[in-house]
Amino acid sequence: MWMKKNRFKLMVWMVTTSFFFAFAAILISMFRYGPTEQETMSFMMGMMKAMETSLMGLSMQVKEDANVQWLVYESVQFALPLLAISIAGGVYVRCRRKV
Repeated sequence: MWMKKNRFKLMVWMVTTSFFFAFAAILISMFRYGPTEQETMSFMMGMMKAMETSLMGLSMQVKEDANVQWLVYESVQFALPLLAISIAGGVYVRCRRKV
């Protein structure tokens, strides 16, 4: 009687599915050998290339290049007053519209 309830059917389905995936994982791990040295090295080379083009790699390049550091410093010196002026202008416009 209780075996015909939907909750029991759902539980049986979940247990059966989990055992299927567990058995498949065991079979794959038993018959698949580990990566070879060449596969490991190609994976590491790919990771290094990806890191060079990522934001972390870009920051490392900026940290090492003096010209780029100077450019960043000058752009920050130029951008901060513009940012302050734009904030002040925004506050002024906002206050004028309330009146």
